[in-house]
Amino acid sequence: MKKLEDFLSRFLMPMTEKLQKNKILAALMEGFIRTSPITLGIAFITIIGNFPLPGWSAMLTRAGLLDDFQAITNGATGVFSLYVVYSLAFSYAKQLGANERNSALISLASFIMLMPQSIPTIVVEHGKNVEKAVGALKLDFLGGQGLFLGMIVALIVTRLYAYLSTKKLMLKLPDSVPPMVTQSLAPIFVVTIIFTLALLVRIGFGLTGAGDVFNWFVNTINAPLNKLVASPLSIILIVELLALLWFFGIHNAVLQGPLGAISMAMVVGNITAFQAGKPLPYLTPSVIYMGMYASGFMGFVTFFMIKCRSAKFKQLGKLAFIPSLFNITEPIMFGVPIMFNPIFFIPQVFTQLIAGFVTWGLTATILPITLNPTMSLLPWTTPTFIKMPLSGGLNYAILMVISMAIGIVMWYPFLRIADKREYALEMAAAAEQNTATSEVQA
Repeated sequence: MKKLEDFLSRFLMPMTEKLQKNKILAALMEGFIRTSPITLGIAFITIIGNFPLPGWSAMLTRAGLLDDFQAITNGATGVFSLYVVYSLAFSYAKQLGANERNSALISLASFIMLMPQSIPTIVVEHGKNVEKAVGALKLDFLGGQGLFLGMIVALIVTRLYAYLSTKKLMLKLPDSVPPMVTQSLAPIFVVTIIFTLALLVRIGFGLTGAGDVFNWFVNTINAPLNKLVASPLSIILIVELLALLWFFGIHNAVLQGPLGAISMAMVVGNITAFQAGKPLPYLTPSVIYMGMYASGFMGFVTFFMIKCRSAKFKQLGKLAFIPSLFNITEPIMFGVPIMFNPIFFIPQVFTQLIAGFVTWGLTATILPITLNPTMSLLPWTTPTFIKMPLSGGLNYAILMVISMAIGIVMWYPFLRIADKREYALEMAAAAEQNTATSEVQA
C-alpha cells in the first residue's frame, strides 16, 4: 500500500492537478452543471407523465393530456443539445476571458447553421400523396444525436472567437457609444469570419455521401463512440476508476465534464426511444450503472457504524446516517476516513466492480429489466431504494437488493476490523488519561 501511495503521489496527483486546471474540462463541468435546472425542473412533470403504473399512460391519453406532458419533456431533453451548446460556450468563454454571451450566441447560431434544415415527408397535393421537403429542424439532431457534435462546435467556435477577438478585427466605436451597443457591434467582422467558415463546412460536407455534417458525424463518429463509451464493460471500468480515484482523495468532480456528456447522451437517448415506443439503446449500461451505484449505497455502512463499539464510529454513524440515505458520502469518506485507509481499500475499490459484473450477468440471463428512463431525471440525492423500484419495478428492486447485499458483505468485515482497532485505541487513550489523572491526584 505504501508503494502504491508513493506512486500516486508522484504521478497521479500531479496529473489530477493538471486536469483540474484544464480549461476545456473545467468548461465541460460547469457547462453541464448550468443545464441542471432544465433537467431537474422537468423531473416531476416527466415522472407524472410516465408514472410506472399499469394503465397510467392510457388514462392520460384518454384525458388528452399525454401529448402535453411529452411536449414539456421534449422541450427539455428533446432539444438538450441547444442548451448544452449555449451553456458550454458560455463557460468556455469565461475560462478564456472572452465575451460569454457573444460566444454562446454565435456558437448556438453556428450549430443550427450546420444542421439540415429540411425534412422529406409525404404531403397531399390535389388529392395525391407527394414526397416533398418541408422546412424543419430534426429533433434527433437537437437532442441526443447532436450532443457530441454540439459540444465540439461550442468549443471550436468559442476558441476561434476568443482568438480572433485579440486581433485587429474588432470594430472600434467611440467611447460615447453605450457599452451594450459596443459589445454587440464590435465583433461584427469576427462573427462574419466564423459564419463564413460555417458555410464552407456546410458546403464541404454537402458534397459527401452523408449530405451534411450531422449525418456524417452520427454515422462515422457518434455511433461508434457511443458504443465504445456507453457499453457495459466501459461503464463498469469508468465507475471502477471513480471508486479508485475517490479512495485516493480525488473527487468525482475531476471527471464530471466528460462523464456528464456520456451520462446525458444515455439519458436523452433512452428517454427519446421510450417516448417513441422503441427499445432503449442504452438499457444494459444504464442498469449496470445503477446496480453498481446501489452497491455503493453507504446507508448500511452508517447503520452498522451506529452499532459499533467505538465512540468515534458510533457518533459519526449517527451524524452521517441521514446524509448517506440521500447519497451524500463525504461525511464518511472524510470522517472515518475511508480515503487512504488501507483497511477499506478492498471494499471501496472492489465492491462496485463485483456488483457491475453480477448485475450484467443477471440482467443478461435470469433477471431482465424493463426500464422507465424518465426516472433518471430525478435528482441525484433521491434515495436509491426509492429510485430503482420506481424505475424498473420488481426486477429492478430485486437487483437493487442483490447489489446492496454485495455491498454489505464487502463492507461489514472490514468495518468490524476498523471498529475493533479504533475501540482499542480509545481504550488505550482512556487508560492513559486515567493514569495521568491518578498521578496528578497523587
